Amino acid sequence: MNRKITIALAAVCWLAVGITLLAQEAEEASSKVEQLEKEMHHAQMNSDAAWYQQHLADGYVEGYSWGEWATKAEAIKQMQDKSIKFNKAELSDVKVAAFGPNTAIAHYQFTYDGTLNGTHRARTVICSDTWISESGEWKIASNHCSHVEGKK
Repeated sequence: MNRKITIALAAVCWLAVGITLLAQEAEEASSKVEQLEKEMHHAQMNSDAAWYQQHLADGYVEGYSWGEWATKAEAIKQMQDKSIKFNKAELSDVKVAAFGPNTAIAHYQFTYDGTLNGTHRARTVICSDTWISESGEWKIASNHCSHVEGKK
């Protein structure tokens, strides 16, 4: 009977350690992705194509709030030819949910006034970004933003 109790207690302890480690990994992933979100918007404001080349995953797709899609190559090209210019922009309400150590979803609000693809736009959008960790490097796999009705 003592042997069964010892085995059960050991199993409970290992389970507790495993849960604690998973929680720590999820917290680290959330913190890292939140920092990358801020870096991404800084890169966007400064037309930093190198940041995008480093952090967009193969197969990346972006959905714009005006109803168009962009691939990784198209997003990088926009940054390289400086077709995105902001007069002002504000990132707010960034929240990140980690799904294990290799996947995280960020969602946030982005209010901006700028020229995108030759068109002036001033609006507030809500966005979600899917991040994946590939060999320890976080990359954004998908971005989608939707216009918030009634807000510029």
